[in-house]
Amino acid sequence: MKNRVILRSYLIFLVLAVVLSFRSVLFVVLLTSSAPALAQSLASQSLFYPFVLLLLLVLLLASWVVLLKKRLAEQKPLPDKSDVRDLSFLSLHDETSGLPNKLYLQQQFELWCRSHPNQKASLLLLKIQNFERVNQALGHQNANLVLVQIAQRINTAVQQDQELLILEPQGKQSGKVAHLGGVDFVLWVDASTRQHAAEQIARRLEHNVPEPLLIHGCAVEYQLQSGIAHYPLHGELLSDLIERAHLAMQNRQITQSSTVVFHPDLISYNNDKLGLMAELRSAISQQQLKLHIQPQIALSSRQVVAGEVLVRWHHPRRGLLGPAEFLELAEQMGVIYPLTQWVLEKAIMTLAELAQQEILCKIAVNISSKDLLQDELVDSLELLLKRHKVQASQLVLELKESALVAEPEKAMRMLKHLAQLGVELALDDFGTGFSSLAYLRELPISQVKVDCSFIFDLHRSDTHTAITGAIIDMAKNMNFMVVAEGIEQAEVEQKLVAMGCARGQGFLYAKPFALDAFPAWVKQWSYSKATY
Repeated sequence: MKNRVILRSYLIFLVLAVVLSFRSVLFVVLLTSSAPALAQSLASQSLFYPFVLLLLLVLLLASWVVLLKKRLAEQKPLPDKSDVRDLSFLSLHDETSGLPNKLYLQQQFELWCRSHPNQKASLLLLKIQNFERVNQALGHQNANLVLVQIAQRINTAVQQDQELLILEPQGKQSGKVAHLGGVDFVLWVDASTRQHAAEQIARRLEHNVPEPLLIHGCAVEYQLQSGIAHYPLHGELLSDLIERAHLAMQNRQITQSSTVVFHPDLISYNNDKLGLMAELRSAISQQQLKLHIQPQIALSSRQVVAGEVLVRWHHPRRGLLGPAEFLELAEQMGVIYPLTQWVLEKAIMTLAELAQQEILCKIAVNISSKDLLQDELVDSLELLLKRHKVQASQLVLELKESALVAEPEKAMRMLKHLAQLGVELALDDFGTGFSSLAYLRELPISQVKVDCSFIFDLHRSDTHTAITGAIIDMAKNMNFMVVAEGIEQAEVEQKLVAMGCARGQGFLYAKPFALDAFPAWVKQWSYSKATY
């Protein structure tokens, strides 16, 4: 009603202002033709009143707009109560699993701490291992179905555990599991009656819950990994407890330890590892990494046929670091691939130099399981070989049997692509793995390296002699060429020759030395035919 009154007033003022303005202008125009001097003096007076009306009109229009906005705001409908409830539920629950989320857990954690002063508890963190494989195999939508089923399994498995905090009642089955997002779940365990209740629950869940799931006729396998932080011993904030349970879990993965509980030493240990890996990323550009090489000798002809490159890190503070001190950690932390690319390029450049000097010799480079999972590995390797004009057959890639375990199908495809490229493939530490012979026969490898643990005491132990002989016979029956590592005595070399071993590597021939010196060393060896 008010809006209509103001609008009518606005229209009346508008018409009146236009009429008065027109009348005043007409009057001034007529007067100008008859009495210019008088018209000039009256013009300002005649236009004064229309100007005032126009000003009032602007003010009236502004007040009408303000009132209209206020009226519209008053007429805005109130949100439905069901919508409010839905928004509240969504804000406190994970979108995928429907379980209480971290915000809900935070609220319940604070309530528990206020109502249970000076009481001990444990935060049990559960993580689904290798879930990215499920995503890749089934797609995101089906992977979410798997995630929901695993979440329900965990919650069902802990219904009888009285020590667990009930986050929300859900009829027959209480909600005792919080979903932090991704593949991380949390349980809050009262440790006042049973000190190691969380550890016992963790072991049971890891052992019993991961049974294969059926999705569209496919059996999906998965594993659970756990980490535990105690309250208030390891922290009084939920965020600190979650972080420290994560550290305990990561330490299990890296050290293959059975300990699931956080220890304060892990903070400095983890920070040290992260710092070392951060420095490794820049070590290549700062030329801190150096490559050494150890020759491989054909035992029958005593010719140098190959060399294995070994990386060393001249760390500015820690001194000289060998491969064992950082390579495994680099693989676990996802830093290994750029390092492998750098090693491959240096090795291929050395092969080009050997070819220019008409030295026929191969170079072997170790690659990891993470390298095999890089889709661009074959393309980048082919590009390096073409750039330096090196034959692919001159490069040997060595891999451990463990590198094939994580994702055997993808690893097998990558090995076949590498073999098609013409690169020679070797299985390192042969005899220490557990793969079936049928699986080994499928691998496109041409040589195996017998681990030095079998070779070192070959001349002293009949047991080692028998085992080594059996390993060499097995490799020969599978048409693999055999390379023995760790040869240090001439007596060991003679036994290996008698067993049919083709190549040898070890201190008997040379300790690892700088890669740059390899061409000159090969020439010197060929001239001298080293005698000992």
